[in-house]
Amino acid sequence: MTKKLTRYLALALTVVFIVAASACGQTAPAATTTAAPATTAAAATTAAATTTAAATTEAAAATGGVQSDYEKHITISHMVLDAEKTGNTDRDRYLFEKFNITFDLIPVTWGDWFEKVRAMVAGDNIPDILWWDMKINNTAEYRGWATQGAFREITGTEKWPNLHELRYSLDSMEKMLEIDGKLYGWSISRNNPEWLQNAYYPLFAYRRDWAIELGMYKEGDMYTYEEIFAMIDAVKELDPGGNGPGNTFGMTSEAWAFPGVYMEILGYAKDRSSYIKESDGYVPYFTTTAWRQELKFVAEMYRNGYIWKDQMVVGGSEGLDNFKAGRALMYLGNNSPGWFSGQYASWLDAGTIKTNDDLAPLVPLSPVDNKTMTLVQTEDYWTVAHFAYDVDDEKYERIMDMWEWLATEEGRAHRIAGIEGQDYERISDTEIKILWEKDAEGSWLSPYRDTARSYCTPPAAVPGPNEGTNMAGYIAFEPIHQFMQTSPDYWVNPLNWELSTFNGEQFGQYGGFSSEQSDFVKRVLASSEDVDKLVDEWLAEMEPRWRPVADELNAELG
Repeated sequence: MTKKLTRYLALALTVVFIVAASACGQTAPAATTTAAPATTAAAATTAAATTTAAATTEAAAATGGVQSDYEKHITISHMVLDAEKTGNTDRDRYLFEKFNITFDLIPVTWGDWFEKVRAMVAGDNIPDILWWDMKINNTAEYRGWATQGAFREITGTEKWPNLHELRYSLDSMEKMLEIDGKLYGWSISRNNPEWLQNAYYPLFAYRRDWAIELGMYKEGDMYTYEEIFAMIDAVKELDPGGNGPGNTFGMTSEAWAFPGVYMEILGYAKDRSSYIKESDGYVPYFTTTAWRQELKFVAEMYRNGYIWKDQMVVGGSEGLDNFKAGRALMYLGNNSPGWFSGQYASWLDAGTIKTNDDLAPLVPLSPVDNKTMTLVQTEDYWTVAHFAYDVDDEKYERIMDMWEWLATEEGRAHRIAGIEGQDYERISDTEIKILWEKDAEGSWLSPYRDTARSYCTPPAAVPGPNEGTNMAGYIAFEPIHQFMQTSPDYWVNPLNWELSTFNGEQFGQYGGFSSEQSDFVKRVLASSEDVDKLVDEWLAEMEPRWRPVADELNAELG
């Protein structure tokens, strides 16, 4: 049987996506709470473009022997990342045949995701599955959409035992996505180990081989900022990458990580929510001494040239591109073990590094005490999925059946590897053996390495590491993970659920003034004026705006 997979081509949008700090700090990526809803005209433009730009491709013949329990074929529209890399492999076709479905893939990128979501909701053009990187500080916006009838309620989860268990295992389902006891969104569990405390990994990746060549390497890859600055100075002077004078940079980063993440990992505060409760009540975190200290430290780094100067103006992957091209010592992003595992192969193929050991995670120790590692707790999920209000019962149950299967052991094996007998063989009820070959570094040579399938994301993340994991990244993190599990010098800024999901009118409208903070911080970094003077002037301007929000918090949350 041949299946048709309709793929909507991505739009060439000119919107620059500026990521703002979430209620507990800046995460990757987050949306501001102050952005206005998309206009009807914008929604219409997006809807028209996704229709007129649609391209249809014929999937290859389906893999043989796939039996479906479903007689009726249905089509499901689904928002996905990397649409151009999705839907053309044997394991994709296996799933399509098993559930007798076709996906209409609606493409999004990190740069246009939130704009498309808002345009779709405003224009009543929601796909069957609206999947997006919803952050906790989007709660008020989500609740507004849900109460206006944008989404179908998620009901009857008892019919799907794995999903039902997930439904009641996440704080986000109850505290964020339930409205008057009704569920209108499905949060995708991160499936993190408990010791991680749902922290994300805003750590640096760095050229360990350069540090060794310069005689500045520290075993364990944990450095004070003074040691980092000295290393950057040496890299610029001695040019181990052979880039020529002035062509080697110190720190680059993801666009969303600049400048907020540089600040939040410094460890100046043990509580880093958008508003902090002090003796006189709630005040914005940006009014605190800790925030001012963070800003002054990062301003000094930027003004002294330790952070790549052009990081101020770029909006895409330029920071990573420079790092991968061997023009920077270190790179800040959500650099998890999985990220490292995914990077090693391409770096080796390009000849940028000779072995995996040349590229490593780096922990910057807090300048407060030169010994503390600080991470930030994020939500207990990654991304949220909603059903459009007009999804009928048959389609709803087909999707839930598919999600339930993907959450089973059989579905886990499919997501990790692919097709039994072709990609893996089962050796026990809970364990499989991967059948792919490995490269010289011991990483799997997956036939699906350059493909994507984010339509499998909604049930939950697959716990890792697992049988299909390239372990290189986890091996690189072993000493850091040991430190995180055993040392009193590891600290996680906790997520304040009550504050972050507070639904007050003022708080919902203005939140933490995320975009204003980011714009102001960039202005300070680019200036040569005294930081304290600039901060004092800005705080005087901001107080009339944040005071009503603080008054509301004090009245409602005490």
